[in-house]
Amino acid sequence: MSDTTGVRSVKSIDALRRGLDVMLAIQRSSAATLSELHRQTGLSKATLLRILKTLQQAGWAERSELDKRYVPASAAGESGPAVQWRASLSALAAQSRATLQRLVPWPIDLGVRDGTAMLILDTDRPRNGLAVNYRALGFRPPMLLSSLGRCYLSFCPEEERREILAALARSPSDTDRAARRPENIRRMMAHAHDQGYVVRDPASTSMDSPDRFGALSVPVRLDTLVVGCLSCAWLPAVKTEREIVSAHLTDLQQAAQSIERKLRQAGFGPPPA
Repeated sequence: MSDTTGVRSVKSIDALRRGLDVMLAIQRSSAATLSELHRQTGLSKATLLRILKTLQQAGWAERSELDKRYVPASAAGESGPAVQWRASLSALAAQSRATLQRLVPWPIDLGVRDGTAMLILDTDRPRNGLAVNYRALGFRPPMLLSSLGRCYLSFCPEEERREILAALARSPSDTDRAARRPENIRRMMAHAHDQGYVVRDPASTSMDSPDRFGALSVPVRLDTLVVGCLSCAWLPAVKTEREIVSAHLTDLQQAAQSIERKLRQAGFGPPPA
């Protein structure tokens, strides 16, 4: 029997096809409720819940704690302790983030370290002109260019910082070249500790680029560890950094402190090795 004949004679797996249909519906909508997925796929809600649980356990989908919508996983296909740790952090931070988003009309993100880059945990953002472009740019922001990464580096323990910078210095990527200039890193850290926040590297895009946006981040800490960073992004054509700092830095810092309190109360620990 030829390979072609064999393929024709093999039955497809209906359950797998339904799961793929649901995953495609989530990807197309970016964030969908159970009712929306029911309308889009025609599957019963009981069947959808089983499929969604499987997709979550396999690391392909997540349920946003902010608005109870299903979204593509931040790190698709991953599962295990690291995924569970991120899910717990996202859940514990959800209420503080929701309160912050009501105060700030710009996109707010919570990011964690993912090797030598950052990973944004949730992708729900206000539907303004920045949301679509910023989402594509900031999904896994580079450590040395993004406000999230620069904030993490500035406030994490010295030993962890040295480890990250050593790995970045070996990278052939242009986005990691700054790791070979320790004086710039020291300058960034000094500014961060003086001001209490870090901004995105303004040199990463040209002044007239449509991808240009401003971003400001503050750390979320447990004792000496940084478990993540909160960021606010804005359009420089609409607001200056000084205006954003004046209007919203305190809001971001208070939200970070609120998350820290919830993490301590829950006995939340450091990320798994």
